[in-house]
Amino acid sequence: MNDKLILGEFGFQWHITWRCVGRCKHCYQSGTESDAELTVDALKHIADIIMGAVSGFVTINITGGEPLLYQGSHGLFDLMAYLSQFEKLGELNIITSTSGMDRQTVRDLKALPKLAYVKVSLESHDPLINDRIRWLGHYAMTLGNIRKLVDAGLQVIVMTTLSKQNYQSVASLCALAESLGTRGVIFERFVPLGRGAAEMHGSALTAKEWREVLSAIAGIAGVEIGELSPYKAFWVDGATVSGAPCCLGPRSMALMPDGTVYPCRRVPMSAGKLPDDGMERILGVLNGYSSTPQKCFDFDF
Repeated sequence: MNDKLILGEFGFQWHITWRCVGRCKHCYQSGTESDAELTVDALKHIADIIMGAVSGFVTINITGGEPLLYQGSHGLFDLMAYLSQFEKLGELNIITSTSGMDRQTVRDLKALPKLAYVKVSLESHDPLINDRIRWLGHYAMTLGNIRKLVDAGLQVIVMTTLSKQNYQSVASLCALAESLGTRGVIFERFVPLGRGAAEMHGSALTAKEWREVLSAIAGIAGVEIGELSPYKAFWVDGATVSGAPCCLGPRSMALMPDGTVYPCRRVPMSAGKLPDDGMERILGVLNGYSSTPQKCFDFDF
């Protein structure tokens, strides 16, 4: 079993905008963030800095907010086309709710030379559960858009945040993802931050509930639960499962819309700000987190 989901020597989530049409209950945003976002030229400059400072291949996951809303989406594709020019770019992905997606969006995604995966947010096979967490109509919209993406030949992965509200959906959601022709489901755990801390108070999984999740994944993949226990998140693609350990350290980060760097989106402590602080200094700060115990998943244990 692969021991990580991050491909390449350095990987990060790039939150390019706070904008979003939904008010998902588990959202990490507080609702008080500034609407200000950096220009495309500023983002390109930051990309130059990162690529110049990091050795080896780089995996970038473009997200938000909803990245398709960034400057009317043309800014998003301008940035992604620019990123595709770097020889050091190992993998380029987008994480989206598909809100605002149309057939032109699908064509634009298809035209990106280094786009590996379109990662689509979906919380359950059950539309009632999904729309209760996200917003009314999200399920129908998203399934329709997934079909368009798959029909266009794009590689789609479903992304799910597990809480008390949907953790029993694991097996059925994997079956749905397979029936849609996707590359499976990435399961992560809900951490109560931002809006989620208030709207889903007490919804973080207990140790017992997490073991139920592991049991469901083990049953799909035909492995023992003990093989899965060291990992914090999973990618289930058919009968293949890859696990991700905690990745705090100099090999990953979360880059926010204003250039602030967090060691992880679930650890919102600034490690510096780009371009002001420089990538070499930020990498040094990130390295300090690799030996710092974190309790992201211990709220209810």
